[in-house]
Amino acid sequence: MMKKQHFAIGLICVGLIAIVAGIIVTVTHPSGYSTTIPEGLDEAVVRSIFTSANVSPTDTTIDGTSYRYIALTDNDQFYESECFGEGHVILGCGKKEGMTEVYALCSTSGYGFRNGILVDNTGSSCVPTLFRFVEAGNGEYLLKEAIEAEDGAYFAPSIRKMFPAALAEKAISAQSDDEIHASLSQQCDEYAKAYLKVLGREAKISSYREEDFRMLNDYGVDAEVENALYALHPEYGFYVGSSEKLKSDGRYVYSLVWDGDDSGNGTVTYSQARYDSGETVEKFTYSVKGNKFTELKEKKAKKKK
Repeated sequence: MMKKQHFAIGLICVGLIAIVAGIIVTVTHPSGYSTTIPEGLDEAVVRSIFTSANVSPTDTTIDGTSYRYIALTDNDQFYESECFGEGHVILGCGKKEGMTEVYALCSTSGYGFRNGILVDNTGSSCVPTLFRFVEAGNGEYLLKEAIEAEDGAYFAPSIRKMFPAALAEKAISAQSDDEIHASLSQQCDEYAKAYLKVLGREAKISSYREEDFRMLNDYGVDAEVENALYALHPEYGFYVGSSEKLKSDGRYVYSLVWDGDDSGNGTVTYSQARYDSGETVEKFTYSVKGNKFTELKEKKAKKKK
């Protein structure tokens, strides 16, 4: 699987899952696949992606508009993420060994808040995937298996093994197709937009590739010092700035602040606060000088006699 760091054409819009608009003409190619997607098959692909990611969608209505969003809870596949999105492009479908096969490109995204931005943290991008379904009647399709392209040197050969020849080459060339990648990302982002709507919150939706998030080492802090501080406070991560986490009693903001020069001398402060009230829950400050650091303890006010 092709991974995104920090981290379909059926079009998923807010509150709407539909096959791309256009004139539907049945086209069966000599190799046996069709570019016409039967009713119900696009939704079956979406459900299959949800199943593979171990997520469950929620459909809701706000001010008369329907939204579909996916909140993440304790999902190890999507690190530091609180909502999920998917995108897919169906290249074609066909019949084989009594089953319906779908040849698709799939992306998934896990989003979390950083510096107030809802950021695409992790997931997969434009992965050629073979879905095999058993028809259950009434337009229903039951997933038998989903097979993703292999990594590295096996990537192209595995696609050619799974897909009809013409579609295999399309899937391979799609890896460098900016338009397809943009379409997949946009579809994922629609879920993030729905999630923000449910939260009643406005925020920019972005990715690590598009933002200039920096680590302590980018400010000249010694790498061993950075790693040692991370070991003490892993829940704050490596990046300077703020991140957010959901706990059983609400949302919390974790802040990592650097106050120093570009040679790595200064202070690092870790603080956790409640999102709703701003109340500080914990705070740690360290003085950093070269390859050494020491914790700065806050002096307690002396009691008056």
